[in-house]
Amino acid sequence: MKNLIKTKSSLGIIAATLLMTIGVACSDDILEQNNNNATSTANFGTSVEQVEAAINGAFHPITGTFFWGRIVHTGAMLRSDEFNVFPFGSNTAMSTLQGNPGDRWATEPWQELYKSIARCNNIIINVTEEGISDTTTRENLVGQAYFLRAFNYWYLLNLYGNVPLITDLPNLDNLLVEQATSDAVWTQIISDLEMAESMLPDSWTGDNLGRPTSGAATALKGKSYLYMKQYGPAATALGTLVGQYSLLPAAQFGDNFSTTNENNSESVFELQYLGQDTFIWGTDIPGTGSMGNYHIDYAPPAKSPDKGHVVNPWLKKLFEDNGDIARRDATLAYDYAGSTGYGNLPFAIDFSTNNADDENDIQIATDAGVEPIFSRKYSGMELGSREDVDFLGTNVGNNWRVIRYADVLLMLAEALNEDNQTGLAIPYLNEVRQRPGSGLAATTATNQAEVRQAIIDERAMELAGEGHRFFDLVRWGLADDYLGSTSLHVTNGSQTYHPKSLSGGTFENGKHELIWIPNSERDSNPNLNQNPGYN
Repeated sequence: MKNLIKTKSSLGIIAATLLMTIGVACSDDILEQNNNNATSTANFGTSVEQVEAAINGAFHPITGTFFWGRIVHTGAMLRSDEFNVFPFGSNTAMSTLQGNPGDRWATEPWQELYKSIARCNNIIINVTEEGISDTTTRENLVGQAYFLRAFNYWYLLNLYGNVPLITDLPNLDNLLVEQATSDAVWTQIISDLEMAESMLPDSWTGDNLGRPTSGAATALKGKSYLYMKQYGPAATALGTLVGQYSLLPAAQFGDNFSTTNENNSESVFELQYLGQDTFIWGTDIPGTGSMGNYHIDYAPPAKSPDKGHVVNPWLKKLFEDNGDIARRDATLAYDYAGSTGYGNLPFAIDFSTNNADDENDIQIATDAGVEPIFSRKYSGMELGSREDVDFLGTNVGNNWRVIRYADVLLMLAEALNEDNQTGLAIPYLNEVRQRPGSGLAATTATNQAEVRQAIIDERAMELAGEGHRFFDLVRWGLADDYLGSTSLHVTNGSQTYHPKSLSGGTFENGKHELIWIPNSERDSNPNLNQNPGYN
């Protein structure tokens, strides 16, 4: 799928250019003919190639710089207690829990997600049996649009709260839409995912590898029920996936985040990325933007243009207290035995070598009074030396694993435990904890409260740095406990400073669960109400 999207997008640009060039010398008769290469309302949905291109176009805002390619990390995902972010003006205001309307990075994700939704709506409404007669082919295409629309609304809901619910084509007479209730959006998400489940194949092959599958739809449906605290339906959905995927051995745990072994047996859904030479910041032009600009946020401070972050010591301590070496080594870089950095250089060398600004990572952390612990996942360390990895991440092509089988098993364990089926939950928790070669003992937790805490800890170790932790803390009601002014990370002795000590930001209940509705959207649509706590 990586190359398929890039190739089809490039062909679209070439075709459009040729049409404009040839059109200058066309006769009136030719000008009056239907343009089968265009995607106008009149002829859209009449060929498989056309709809495939439209599907790829619906993916583009999601993977681009202004959503998953970077901005959702800069703001939303770095809010978690995993990361102590070095303040870098308005770029980091959201991730340091200090942002308000007028600061950066709330507008772009909103716009990109609704852009993708509009494209999905067009496909869902206009691709019919009349245009594409083969049922399997048509459903495989439209099913992707249903999945993507649900995916988009899932993130809109969990980022912004109550948002407009739009499932129709644009209506110029009704542009001032109102926000829907969260229940209405959740209902639409479940409905779309059930459509996707019924339409999508179990797997894809060849150039289509990596497209959403029926299993991906089921996993996101189960996750949605879990977030809605409907534990029975969550367990039912997630339970159907048991045995359809398999965990990689502990020695290959790092393959889940590198360019090696992408779309593997553990992958349920991953966003496809290419390191590309063609780069235009934040544009929605086909053939550009499918690179890992998220590198800016996960690279260590002397490598990141925005100064980056350190990882908070509570996570290091959790790995060490559990004797979890395999996952620690693939997740964190600090001064443990055998630790390496870029170009496989020893930690003590790579992280103490000065950059062009005469700074190095260890020095930056030490001078700031925090431990030099750095992210390894999605930092580009496995791609070569520091000089080999572009500072904006344009040549970083790691697929982002959005849903892994380990996540599915831990969500299943949680749903069963919260549904008072603790005995059934424990084996799924242990399956993740004891992936082949991990060397870890089974959990000693036995009752519901103990298993609940064990799942929280296991998710922290298994999924660290993958974009789940902040959403988990919010749905568990623990965000204030760990990110508030009296953080338990400090009072229980796991570290000596607040998780956001570098900026001084703290979590506020009733406000920071969500980010703000963009001012630009409220200016153009007075029916949009601002989220609580934001002026």
